[in-house]
Amino acid sequence: MKAEEIIARVREAVPDAVDIEAQGADCDFAVLVVSPTFAGMLPVKRQQLVLAGFTELLASGELHALSVKAKTPEELAASAAAPGLTQLQL
Repeated sequence: MKAEEIIARVREAVPDAVDIEAQGADCDFAVLVVSPTFAGMLPVKRQQLVLAGFTELLASGELHALSVKAKTPEELAASAAAPGLTQLQL
């Protein structure tokens, strides 16, 4: 898989995402998804929403691992104050 394919699937699952970043290669990726949809949602519900677009890929083994960080725009802005961290580390 390619990062562009991961981003496209996340965009389908979370259409109002204001930022999506994907890092990785082959079948192991990490994504950061920033969306106002996540406001008031528990972290596990946020991850489930994003992962819903990858069910068949994960089941088939085409995608082995997908780490999800899901934040609201406000949470991202608050955590961006940490110097030296990339957004996927936030």
